[in-house]
Amino acid sequence: MVEIVENKNKEKALPEVTTSSEKFSSSFWRLLREFVISPKGLFGITVIAIFIVLPYLRPFLTKYPPLKTGAGGPNLPPSHLHLMGTTSLGQDVYSQFLAGGFVSVEVGILTGVFSTLLVIAIGIPAGYFRGIGGQILTLFTDVFLVIPVLPLIIILAVYSGPSVTNQIIILTLLTWPFAARVVRAQVLSLRERTFVESGVAAGGSSFRLMFGEILPNVYPLVLSNGVLTIVFAILFQAAIAFLGLGDPTVVSWGNMLYNAELVGAVSSGEWWWVIPPGLGITVLALAFSLVVLQLDKVFNIRSRTAW
Repeated sequence: MVEIVENKNKEKALPEVTTSSEKFSSSFWRLLREFVISPKGLFGITVIAIFIVLPYLRPFLTKYPPLKTGAGGPNLPPSHLHLMGTTSLGQDVYSQFLAGGFVSVEVGILTGVFSTLLVIAIGIPAGYFRGIGGQILTLFTDVFLVIPVLPLIIILAVYSGPSVTNQIIILTLLTWPFAARVVRAQVLSLRERTFVESGVAAGGSSFRLMFGEILPNVYPLVLSNGVLTIVFAILFQAAIAFLGLGDPTVVSWGNMLYNAELVGAVSSGEWWWVIPPGLGITVLALAFSLVVLQLDKVFNIRSRTAW
């Protein structure tokens, strides 16, 4: 009887074992709490949410379609009828500004998601496998790393067509290598940890060890690089459109700047056609950058220095 009581006490004294999925869930909820109490993270998320929602509210915020010519007189300054003035064709700049933000958010987020998937699919196996497979994936990543990004983006945009889908594909293919290289270096270190070697000794499959044990330990790094990719994608998309390689049938901030430059809006003093899209690109990129900084603070990837 005494032995039974002692065994029960020993069972109660055993420490709780935390699985990788539990650690992932705990980190996720900690991330949400940090964003709620952090001015940087809360501001970034709020601005991003506003730019996502505004295009859907455009019919209630303005009565002019973005591409409708003759909505007002040409080159009108801001007024109560046209809050951000009109273009040389009489198009409402305010309506275009609301619609153009969605394109930047769409291209940025989709590029970030697809690029992150490539980082996971290539970066983790490249660091995990020690044989020829890992070497091939590493060489594949290095080849993409030495490609000059902006000139290649311009060339591909010219020959693939100006659609938003093509821009997402191009940006995805050219923004993953650096993050994959960073993740590979982290996986090389984790590959030598005891929990991975124990999993190998227990007969665990490579797939389970890579994506069940290693991925939860590198996902903060993957997430931060994914959000940073969104910033680059927004800026590159605007640059492509500003160079006249965007889809002319789609309203975007880059196309607005291109059209303004085409008719010499800056030299003519039509600042209301230039400042809104330029400011929108800046604020949206800043919002995602603040999210990256907050992610770095939460997960202590680079530093936890407050600013």
